[in-house]
Amino acid sequence: MRELFRPLLDLSKSTWFGLANGILLFVLLNGLFSSIPCKADLSRSGRFQITTSTVKVLKELDDPLYIDAFYSSEIPGEYKARAELSKELLKEISKIGKENVSLRFYDPSTSEEDARKAMEVGLEPQILQQTSRDSASVKQAFMGIVLTLGHKTEVLSFAFFTEDLEYQILNSIRKMQRQDKDSGIVLLKSPGNLSFQEQGSPKDRIEIFARRVLRGEYGPILELDLETEELPPETEVVLWIGGGHLSKNTERKLDKFILEGGSFILLAKTMEFKTNSERGGFGLLSGDLGAGLAQKNPDSEEMVRFLEHYGIRINYDIVLEPDHSLPMGSVIEIEPGVLGKYPYPPWIVPDQKSKTLDPNSVFTKNQESLLIPWSSSLNILPDKQKEVQFTILAKSGQDAESRTEPISLGEKQILSAPIQANGGPFVLGVYAEGKFTSYFSDFQQRASDPQSRNKPTKTGRILVFGSPYLVSDLLAFPEFSEILKNSNIPFLLNAIDILKGETDLLEVRSKQSAVLKLKPLPFFLETSISLFHLFLVPGLLALYAFRRLKRRNG
Repeated sequence: MRELFRPLLDLSKSTWFGLANGILLFVLLNGLFSSIPCKADLSRSGRFQITTSTVKVLKELDDPLYIDAFYSSEIPGEYKARAELSKELLKEISKIGKENVSLRFYDPSTSEEDARKAMEVGLEPQILQQTSRDSASVKQAFMGIVLTLGHKTEVLSFAFFTEDLEYQILNSIRKMQRQDKDSGIVLLKSPGNLSFQEQGSPKDRIEIFARRVLRGEYGPILELDLETEELPPETEVVLWIGGGHLSKNTERKLDKFILEGGSFILLAKTMEFKTNSERGGFGLLSGDLGAGLAQKNPDSEEMVRFLEHYGIRINYDIVLEPDHSLPMGSVIEIEPGVLGKYPYPPWIVPDQKSKTLDPNSVFTKNQESLLIPWSSSLNILPDKQKEVQFTILAKSGQDAESRTEPISLGEKQILSAPIQANGGPFVLGVYAEGKFTSYFSDFQQRASDPQSRNKPTKTGRILVFGSPYLVSDLLAFPEFSEILKNSNIPFLLNAIDILKGETDLLEVRSKQSAVLKLKPLPFFLETSISLFHLFLVPGLLALYAFRRLKRRNG
């Protein structure tokens, strides 16, 4: 037998045989890996990776989903790579959906019929600008998709950025599924709240979140003054952003809502201050914030007293965080030989890495980080509510300081008075869930609402943060817009979904939630790395030449 296979054994010792097998193995492995999904996004944010949200939504579709993708092929080269990434993501979504998803591609550049169809379905061509050293040109191109689910249709005229495409699709699917349904969300109106109108200081308004984001996600949102108006019976979530006067009439309605199983979100303002800049905060960007003294908000006393009954006390202070705060302002020399932006202590960034965000709570486990500007601290009072479970969602670090009034929030004034730890970590966000006891006595409650006598107490939910500025229009400035879009707004939208019992979009919203801070390298380390890269190749060549010469001379 050995003699029979001797020619093959001799052949296997040949160099050419090993080379041929290596080439064949390379071709076979390429063919194997090209036919199976083996892509992975290893970046910190994971924004190009398909999430389990997509898998869940596509598997639970009641009707087939048709995706008609219109991507022009004749586009400037700098746009082609992004367009191809988006097309690949659509193919991956189609594979995940299997028989529930039908994907069709159209090229309006090469087919007049495809271009006509794109216009008929409502897609708008995008204006792409191509620049070179000598000239610049403008070109129209289609880069959108049309989603059809049953008899409902959603048009996404701009489906170009791959990191946003998955969320665009899932959000459109949800809109089609819940069309004509009430949002179940109520925004409380009062003089002390942050304004819904596009006027006044950007710091003190939430027009972008209240009027654009919420309506885009959930449809029409009711804005009610509970002093004169009633909560609709279909209300699921009441959202209060600010800290205005709270009348007894409003307290009764909120108390009844919580006891009957409603969900209440409060972004509280117990401290009042104004920036010297009339334009509402540009001092933050220039490194010269001239804020006046922060003082107790006199209109928040009823709010603080009311919430304290439910086991959460909001303090009249501002928390300063030296380690986990957002760098901003002008570029300065923060260390010898190191240029960067100095952290602004009142703008705190809790994150998963420092464990200042709860890694286990459904509200924060998918949230990489969160920006909380000018936050007051909270205290949990479990003895107030025996049947309620309290969870700390966000907190400061150990070295934070709580300063009470009067507090100067100017950057120069804060830096001139070193931060001294005085009891941290401080609680910045709390979630309470359970069977709450009423704020009013039994006699008062029954007198004000006779119909509630025989109704059993249900599980209520309260989510509280000590800052109303999580979604302030101030964060829409270019310096902070990515944080607002990718971190703070997704967090609050996820919180609303969780309280409404909807979990489909939680993971896909939060996958971009990292507030990625680039820390500058020290001068000596940066110089060492540069020298290493500069002399690595010449050094290796010199070593190789030296060894060759030594061997030849020897």
